[in-house]
Amino acid sequence: MSGGTRDERRAMQEGRLLEAIFELVERATKAELTNSGRKLLITYFSSSPEDTVSAKAREAIRRHARWDPPSLDEVRERHRAGAMEDLDWRVLKVENEARKLGGAEGRG
Repeated sequence: MSGGTRDERRAMQEGRLLEAIFELVERATKAELTNSGRKLLITYFSSSPEDTVSAKAREAIRRHARWDPPSLDEVRERHRAGAMEDLDWRVLKVENEARKLGGAEGRG
């Protein structure tokens, strides 16, 4: 990422992760998130005691949607079998954004 301060870049990356989480939850629950639902997810994410960004995202999803996203191993297995579903792609998007944010936090 170029331009902006480290904090600005981190905030942008966190925003991308949160949007990916919102999309996944909406698809998993088949319901559009309200503003209060989005705020609650943000609170779950921010207050999670988990150590990694990915684990924090999964915890927020689990708490809000009462649904456990498939593990990366499960998604990889479906990919190898050519059986990826929309939720699998959205899980990968959350994981990718979490990895980027985690990497940004690890620098500096």
